[in-house]
Amino acid sequence: MFGGRIAHGILTAGLLSAAIGTKLPGSGTIYLEQKLRYLKPVRPQDTVRAAVEIVEIIEERNRVHLKTTCTNQKGEVVLNGEALVMPPRA
Repeated sequence: MFGGRIAHGILTAGLLSAAIGTKLPGSGTIYLEQKLRYLKPVRPQDTVRAAVEIVEIIEERNRVHLKTTCTNQKGEVVLNGEALVMPPRA
């Protein structure tokens, strides 16, 4: 169907989890929800970049709504979605 081997989509999504847990918001963040759309196949030789952007901070509930995107080495979006997380309290 894809003309060759591809990586399982959840492997690509795992890059988002790593970015959220180590960079934004960072260590101690609790994942509450993730919506994903797989747009293009990821092949074994691809280089994938995960990006996380803050869409909304909900201070009264200690929640952060995030836009999540993964792109390949050609700049093509291979996965996008959104996440809801609970950052650690400062």
